[in-house]
Amino acid sequence: MNCYQLLYDGFYDALVNAALPVLATDKDAERAFLRLFQCKNAVVLLDFHNSIEQLIQEAEKGNKFAQYAYARWQCLERGGENSLNISYRNMEAAAEQGLPDAIAGLAMTYEYGDIGHVNWEKAEELLEKAFAMGSELAGIYKIKNLLYGQHYLPTHEEEAAKLANELIAKDEAARIEPNGWWYYLRACANEGHMGRTAITVSEDYRRALDLGVLDAYSDLIIAAGYGDDGKVLVETKEYMQYMNKGIERLCAGAMFLDAAREMKRYNTFEDLYKREDGIQRHTMRYNVLQQSHELIFTRLSHAAELADVAAWEQLGDCYYNGDYGFEQDYKKAFAAYSNGTAHDSVGCVEKLWKMMHDHLIDRELDYVDQVALWGARWGSKLLLAETVIAHQEGRLEEYDNEISKYYEPIFDAPEFSLDNDEDWQGVIDDMLGDEDEPEDDDGRYDAWA
Repeated sequence: MNCYQLLYDGFYDALVNAALPVLATDKDAERAFLRLFQCKNAVVLLDFHNSIEQLIQEAEKGNKFAQYAYARWQCLERGGENSLNISYRNMEAAAEQGLPDAIAGLAMTYEYGDIGHVNWEKAEELLEKAFAMGSELAGIYKIKNLLYGQHYLPTHEEEAAKLANELIAKDEAARIEPNGWWYYLRACANEGHMGRTAITVSEDYRRALDLGVLDAYSDLIIAAGYGDDGKVLVETKEYMQYMNKGIERLCAGAMFLDAAREMKRYNTFEDLYKREDGIQRHTMRYNVLQQSHELIFTRLSHAAELADVAAWEQLGDCYYNGDYGFEQDYKKAFAAYSNGTAHDSVGCVEKLWKMMHDHLIDRELDYVDQVALWGARWGSKLLLAETVIAHQEGRLEEYDNEISKYYEPIFDAPEFSLDNDEDWQGVIDDMLGDEDEPEDDDGRYDAWA
């Protein structure tokens, strides 16, 4: 049985069942199996009573592949309070047996402090070790770091595309079945300076889709519907084909984009409803708007269940504001933002913190500070500042080394005295760049400043 084809066609449970017995001897089955667990959308589609129970049984027997796969499922699914601890234990066990992707998984754990304190040096050490051992997960992680930036550092799209090219060439030289993520991330990197509708970019997204990367549906939908301006939605034939196929394949991003399309239609219906009177107004309110609301709710809920963080955030916004036919409900908004936070959404964690800060939802101060720390680790400048404030006020003391080490401001200011106002103004002038932003010597955003 061709395990790669099972991956490409979306038969994920069949892939697990077919690959598990032969992973120790079949390199193609091993690659296809490990690639399944590189895609979040695919992992959360696995049936618990089929694949996951089988993985648990094999993991308990010491199977490193099963330990790694179960760890990834727990990390990406976040099905319970102990998910991250269960994930770490299994990931560590697989890493101790020398599985490169498990070593890369451990690097991510230390990167974000999933089970305690952040340790960026340890994360970098493990990542480089895994990459040198041939871990494709480590390759994905390295490209994403260049593409999206980490720790408030600038992005490097050209370097990301270069690394993707190198990995594609490496697979071709070794005659290995190509990994769709190399093409997907190369498209993401080139989109910034070539535009999403550029032929080579679109070709890479389509190639990634053919190789089982479900995320590419969202990018192809946007390219077909919005083009490069991203403002005016045009429901072209190609747009609808990718949308319908993505929904059929249970792509969370496609479901979210369909919800966004319906939200635009809802606003149009609502504007028309306000201009109608009598029975026409009544009919529109309780028929057309209600049907539109139900579709929005269905699409967002389904996308959220598939761990789409944009859907969790939008659901939270709908309940928070009472938009699109939703009743305003702060508790439901808080629950939606909490679920998005569990899946590492920066937008959700900021809104979760703000609801507590504004006393719309009351929680203990320790929890509020912990939420701020999560946001700081994931790249929120707002919550980085709040984390430092909490630290300066004597809280989060157990994270003293982490906060002091990573968020200390180091400016490129000249030597000066502060005897008068003119000295202060000279320092400010030297620190401000062309866009009136403070400059420092490491390129990071510095909350203490």
